[in-house]
Amino acid sequence: MNLLEYQGKELLKKYAIPVPDSFLMYPESFLPDLSIPFFLKSQVAAGDRNKYGGIVQVESAADFISAKEKLFKTPIAGLKPDVLLAEKKIGYTGELYLSFSYDTRTRAPALSLARQGGSGVAEACVFPIDIVTGLQDFFIRDALLSAGLPLHAELKGIIQKLWRLFESEHALVAEINPLFATGETGYIAGDAKIILDDYHANPEYRPFIDLPGDIAIIASGGGASMLNIDALMHAGGKPANYAEYSGNPPASVVEELTVRILTKPGLKGCWVIGGTANFTDIYETMLGFVAGLRKISPKPDFPIVIRRDGPRREEAFQMLQEVASREGYTFSLFGPEVPMAYTAEYLVKKIYEHSDR
Repeated sequence: MNLLEYQGKELLKKYAIPVPDSFLMYPESFLPDLSIPFFLKSQVAAGDRNKYGGIVQVESAADFISAKEKLFKTPIAGLKPDVLLAEKKIGYTGELYLSFSYDTRTRAPALSLARQGGSGVAEACVFPIDIVTGLQDFFIRDALLSAGLPLHAELKGIIQKLWRLFESEHALVAEINPLFATGETGYIAGDAKIILDDYHANPEYRPFIDLPGDIAIIASGGGASMLNIDALMHAGGKPANYAEYSGNPPASVVEELTVRILTKPGLKGCWVIGGTANFTDIYETMLGFVAGLRKISPKPDFPIVIRRDGPRREEAFQMLQEVASREGYTFSLFGPEVPMAYTAEYLVKKIYEHSDR
């Protein structure tokens, strides 16, 4: 979910990140209670709004009506706004770039910093974050020094707050560009680009389809899920459901999904399946799976085949082995060295052997 600027700034305010005073403007809106000059900004999910006439400085009360009418009629990337943002003009001494996103090279979240906002982001310094330790104070200090930015407590605080937003709101991108430097050590967000994971932002994006089979499936990734169902059916298995999670869900989400799937009567096996994840914390998701499994009564004694890979996979598999040994579950664990289709065949074989006991 790609938030509009004003929606992104509402989230920034939720996490106590300063933003300019502003008002939402509709076609019938009157002059806002802002000092002139102020900015009128088109609210569309597109970049380069300033370049394409989507941001106008209102110089007088007389300018407001014509500027408002023009912006509502001006498409940007084929999109016309339903609402505008009237925003206080900020006096500033510098512009910075700050963002959190995911780095496909390191399969981890990353902090990006630049001494110049706007077009200067091409020269941003990128600092991958260890998903185990998270964002530590020393990491922020070293990143600021490497990027040539001041070690202001206020700037460190904004970085920490944006990180909390990034984690807590399940964002894929949390970007402030520009981050205005005001006075000696003050900072205020001039813009906000926030992209949320659809899976967490909208419960309706969490697909679940009940099927007439007897093999429960907990899959990661929509496209792979469909291919894996085909592989399972080709191997002679009968899927009991279509369900998947994506992104980097907390344990609670996987726990909820596990309970929903494994409470179906008549199950003969469970297949936890996914490819190599770039950003999913495998240990976190497997904690959720185990927590959900423990809620199923009677305790499942059928075969459970798990094929996963990604950050903290080794740690997750060690935990699963300990749980299986201590609590009597039948886990078969596979990593990236084994094709997903093979594990479908393996599960069907295990179910057949279990039914013959």
